[in-house]
Amino acid sequence: MNKVAILVDHLTVNYGSQCVLRDLSLEVPVGTIFGFLGRNGAGKTTTIKTLLGIRRPTAGKVEVLGYDVVRQHIEVCSHVGYVSETHNLYDYLNITQMCAFCRDTSRRWKQNIVDTYLDLFALPRTQKIKQFSKGMKTQLALSLAMGSEPDILILDEPTADLDPIARELFLHTLIGDIAAAGKTVFFSSHILSDIEAVADHVAVIEGGRIVLSAELDELRETHKILRLTYPEGLPPAELEYLQSLPHVSQAKQEGQVVQLHTTGMVNELVSLIKERLYPPHDIETLHTDLGSVLLEYIKGIRNDH
Repeated sequence: MNKVAILVDHLTVNYGSQCVLRDLSLEVPVGTIFGFLGRNGAGKTTTIKTLLGIRRPTAGKVEVLGYDVVRQHIEVCSHVGYVSETHNLYDYLNITQMCAFCRDTSRRWKQNIVDTYLDLFALPRTQKIKQFSKGMKTQLALSLAMGSEPDILILDEPTADLDPIARELFLHTLIGDIAAAGKTVFFSSHILSDIEAVADHVAVIEGGRIVLSAELDELRETHKILRLTYPEGLPPAELEYLQSLPHVSQAKQEGQVVQLHTTGMVNELVSLIKERLYPPHDIETLHTDLGSVLLEYIKGIRNDH
């Protein structure tokens, strides 16, 4: 059994003279719920299209479950379920007809699995798809994607149009079922709370490059906040020094309190700070908000200390 679900090796993709993905490398283990983050235009959708063989690499290679996405496109498609942000649905059909079409064009099809999720989302079987809201179309696309029992589910902004109840069902029921089956989910999103709720690994793309790839538990352990209290105030030069310390990504001062956002080596930092001419009256170590950490990487404002 291949232990790597998705392997991206030094991938470059150009659109004409524009370089959209630059020497991008990424590895997604089998069984991972993998969140893919980035601002609009960072390269998320291009990456997904390349994983599916829709967009050919300019350089580098991409493998899905060991299959080359260019040379073995049919094999890749037989193992992957895909839901795009725009949805490829025939509006003139109803759900029953759409399921029949998918059954006839799929290598394998389990209608009972689709029915489970259609019931979960309470979708009307006989209503024309053109009458559905954007959220209902997303729910239908997700349900249909499960019908072929994919080993990998690739989703592009799957929760963008879902109402709160449908979003909760997707995140904690559908994704939970996939995780329990040991299958892989690769999904892009701009909703940080969704990533934090279900992903166990995350990557951030910025300017066509991967700027972060890590397990969420690792991020929680390595990213801390040092809360320093200075009752008598702090000279500006000392704040600049704190900001320049290794593994400090950000320093914020609010009155008598300075918060240092750190990326590790907390004990060593505390020792350095205590030895200063202006030692703080109190030092407290806090867990950082994971959403804030991811947002900093997306903005590209983290220091390379």
